[in-house]
Amino acid sequence: MKPGYDVVVLGGGPGGSTVATLLAQAGLHVALFEKRKFPRFCVGESLVPAVNFTLEKLGVLDEMDRLRFPRKHAVQFFSPKGPSKPFYFDETRDPKTHHTWQVLRSEFDLMLFENARRAGVDTWTDTAVESICEEAGAVTGVRVRDEMSVERLVTARVVVDASGQQGALARRLGEREHIPGLENVAVYAHYENVALDSGRDAGSTLIYRLDHGAWIWFIPLPDTVSIGLIAPAQGLAAFGATPDEMLENAIAKSPHLSERLTRAGRSNDVRAVRDFSYRAKRDGGVGWLLVGDALSFIDPIYSTGLFLTMYSAELAAEAIVASVGENDPPNFASYSRDYQSAYDQFLWLVRAFYREDFHFGGLARDPAHRQGLVDLLTGIVGTPEALGVTDAIRGFFAEREPAARRQAT
Repeated sequence: MKPGYDVVVLGGGPGGSTVATLLAQAGLHVALFEKRKFPRFCVGESLVPAVNFTLEKLGVLDEMDRLRFPRKHAVQFFSPKGPSKPFYFDETRDPKTHHTWQVLRSEFDLMLFENARRAGVDTWTDTAVESICEEAGAVTGVRVRDEMSVERLVTARVVVDASGQQGALARRLGEREHIPGLENVAVYAHYENVALDSGRDAGSTLIYRLDHGAWIWFIPLPDTVSIGLIAPAQGLAAFGATPDEMLENAIAKSPHLSERLTRAGRSNDVRAVRDFSYRAKRDGGVGWLLVGDALSFIDPIYSTGLFLTMYSAELAAEAIVASVGENDPPNFASYSRDYQSAYDQFLWLVRAFYREDFHFGGLARDPAHRQGLVDLLTGIVGTPEALGVTDAIRGFFAEREPAARRQAT
């Protein structure tokens, strides 16, 4: 049977819209199915500057200011003792990474989805995937059900699962494994009338550390601020009995944050979501591959989620375009090697944040390591300085893990 499409993409979020647009720009016939309507609420609102390169390829870079997204020039960390020196992105070498944006996901996701349609992608919303079709060990298409409950078969040479943590292909073929020690929960809401810093600091991400296991994000958005608690799932009850209590009690534990909220009030309901870090054991196979949260998820402390999602979408598009013209069904196993390398670097950084005996101050005072930290916070993972920071953190853990094993025995 001749495929109806070159590629079918499942999920119309940033990962799905990005891979679909890039493939359409390369001349492929692409279908994109999203089970919900746009606009829709979503958390994960802070970008890192490395995303700017992908936005430029998609042709939407100029849209970011038109949508009134606050420019993000820095990230700053607050311990119970006080604030760190801000990490400004203009400490990086490339002027294109000297700032990025904080995004209202309902508008950002809709912009990317509509951009995919303009690029020539056949797009559907309110359309759920009912099943995955396979033949002779290869994924060959999907069965979908639209908003009128009409079911149909859609065949394709390649199927991309970008439908998030519950993706159909990810559940069946991805063989997910959780990252030990990062079993957290997020509790969050938007607030109005929040006191912001002035000038270029007005759009900075602020991180308020409560203890070695819990912290609060502060992300300025158009007319509101996103504020969220991240805490271990097993210790969440210590903050309260309901999500509202948990978030308000957590905020009260940070005087530096509380003083910004003297006149503030919530503009939407408090939400809670499981925030476990994980990665798929298999990133792809014959006729299929995973992108974004279907592929992996990492703790949001450094706002790397959208970067990793869109980076995986770029790599997926490159792998698919490279497979055009092959006679045999394409096999995408291990397509995400570069992505996995970036994920590993961020994972070391995340693990270090949650270690009570690790202190970033020492790294930040060393010029080369400070440059490496800024590079990583920008999403630039391949520089010698960024790799030096990763090696320093890895060395810290290596020195202590043998001691921990001896104590355990």
